[in-house]
Amino acid sequence: YCRLFRRLFEMVNQRNRIVVIKDYIESFGIDVNIGKNKAQGNKGYFKAKNEFCRIDIAKGLDDEGVISTLCHEFSHFIHYCYDKKLKTLDFIFCLC
Repeated sequence: YCRLFRRLFEMVNQRNRIVVIKDYIESFGIDVNIGKNKAQGNKGYFKAKNEFCRIDIAKGLDDEGVISTLCHEFSHFIHYCYDKKLKTLDFIFCLC
């Protein structure tokens, strides 16, 4: 019984982490879709078009997979903020 309760608590905690991360990403004006599509055949997909950005997370990922994929796709957004063509990582090494 105690193990079941602990596992249930961990699942709720993971789900809360996903909601918090999703809300944080959406605060930047990014549309986040979790489990609604196939994410272009990948675990996740970042799409930027003009001022509109979207992150899609594929169906079938476990909670830990959703969290890591959200973070990965959000890193593409950060990259996009510095380099609209997503061609180089030079901005990371800039000592400006």
